[in-house]
Amino acid sequence: MGVGPLSNVTDAAIVATMNLSRQQELYITNDLANYDTPGFKAQNLSFQGQLAKALGQGPSAVAQVAGTVVTTPGSVGNNGNSVSMTSEMADLARSQLLYETAVQAYNQKTTEIKIVTEGKAQ
Repeated sequence: MGVGPLSNVTDAAIVATMNLSRQQELYITNDLANYDTPGFKAQNLSFQGQLAKALGQGPSAVAQVAGTVVTTPGSVGNNGNSVSMTSEMADLARSQLLYETAVQAYNQKTTEIKIVTEGKAQ
């Protein structure tokens, strides 16, 4: 992340959280779409631990967090598929909540910047 109004570690974390939670949702929706596919192994994007570690290393490190794709081992159904509808829906709800929280934080920061640069409150 370059120098600009959103260049500190907190702002980088907000943007990274938005991007990574959206990527995570793509894995979850792919899992849901393959719920009945024989032998399909569910995948998820794990990034929160990496993001927490990068916070102490500055905005550039935070911006470089890519997450790790984790495959769910074993099978839930008789067809060798590892997709659990209950788990996927819970993961999707968590991911959406995380994204929405990050969007709210981003909007708050940009509003604050606008107030400071324009010298007035809305």
